[in-house]
Amino acid sequence: MDYDKTKIGYEIPINRHFYVYDPPRPLDEIETDITALEGEIAGLLKGLVA
Repeated sequence: MDYDKTKIGYEIPINRHFYVYDPPRPLDEIETDITALEGEIAGLLKGLVA
């Protein structure tokens, strides 16, 4: 037996056993969130400048 090639321990691939695919949100929903955030940021910047 070649003890230099002997490995101790093992790897448990967590993603392979526990990963559940979660599909991305629809693009329309993401776009409305982005436009709402842009409006909020614009309002904050107006308050900062004024």
